[in-house]
Amino acid sequence: MKVSIAIERSIEIPAPVAKVQTLFKDLEGTISRFPKLRKLTKLADDTYLWEMGTIGSSIANIAHEVSYAAKYNIDLKSNQLTWQPVPKKGNANIEGAFKLAERGDKTQLTFKVRGDLYDVPVPLMYRLLAPPFIQGKFTRLVDIFLERTSEALMQAPAPAAKRKAK
Repeated sequence: MKVSIAIERSIEIPAPVAKVQTLFKDLEGTISRFPKLRKLTKLADDTYLWEMGTIGSSIANIAHEVSYAAKYNIDLKSNQLTWQPVPKKGNANIEGAFKLAERGDKTQLTFKVRGDLYDVPVPLMYRLLAPPFIQGKFTRLVDIFLERTSEALMQAPAPAAKRKAK
């Protein structure tokens, strides 16, 4: 069964945009905070294959190990990181974006993701319930990811101030 997901979540981080941009500069470190990520493989520059642990419920017999590849694009001037799926890699096509917006001395981090999961094994009697159930599971993973990301940023030192040329 194909299941589509679409999630948009925001979190306010008590740090300036320059500090939050460090997420983009440490792409592997940022990705590694995602829950259920079992293995991350670099395929090329800014291109990674995600292999995730089982997502779902063994009780309902709806469990899927998602894998997909994505090519990441970092645009520091517009304060965003986007990713596009790499075709024919894994059992999902996932695209998304991290967007940063200045809010005084804070930063609003918005995370958007959407895509399709393929070959999800779902018993016939759960076909109607499976899409919202899986969407809910992914939404919870995104919430945990954003919490972990915020905590990591609060523990990281502030970026060094640029020195003015004389």
